[in-house]
Amino acid sequence: MTIWQHRYPVAFTIAACLVCGSVWAQSAAEHHIWQDKRKFEPYSRTAKSITGATRLSGNPDFATPGSKMAMTFGNGKKVGLTSVGASWRQWDETDDRKATAEVFMLSRNPGSLRNGYTLCGAPKSDPAQYVVFLERSTFGDSSPLLGMAVFGSKEVPHDINSQRVCGTFSYSTD
Repeated sequence: MTIWQHRYPVAFTIAACLVCGSVWAQSAAEHHIWQDKRKFEPYSRTAKSITGATRLSGNPDFATPGSKMAMTFGNGKKVGLTSVGASWRQWDETDDRKATAEVFMLSRNPGSLRNGYTLCGAPKSDPAQYVVFLERSTFGDSSPLLGMAVFGSKEVPHDINSQRVCGTFSYSTD
C-alpha cells in the first residue's frame, strides 16, 4: 500500500469510488425496445392505415454501424435494415426534448403496403431510404411507444427536421 492510502484512507476511498464509479456507469450497455425480436402493434393512425403490425428481427448490436436487422410489415413484405448509428437529438415531431434514436438504411423500398399506401411517395421516383427508431412516451401510460420516422432523402437524417421526412408512426410495446 502506498503512503497516501495509509495517511488518508477515507480520501483515497472516495477518490477511488469517484474514478471507478464513472467508469462503471459508462460501461452499462444501452438497450432499446427496437433491438428486441418482437411484434409491435400499430398505435398511431398512420401505423394502422399504412404499415399495420410490424415485426423486427432483433439486433443486439445497438448503434453499431453495419449491423443488420429485418422489418416485416403487416402485409408480409419484408425489408432489410442496416444501422448507420445512433444519436441523441430531437427525433419526435411532437416533443422538443432530445431522445436516443437509431438510424437504419433500408435495403429497398417495400412498395405498396396496406390500403395501397407507401412509406414515402411513389416507390420508384420517391422511395423511402431511411427509418429511425426511438422510444416515445404516451400520455398517462408507463409503457413507451416505439416511434418510427421514415425519410426519403439520400442523405442520412440527423434529426426530425432533416430533409424529406415522409411520415412518422407509433407502435404499442405492450
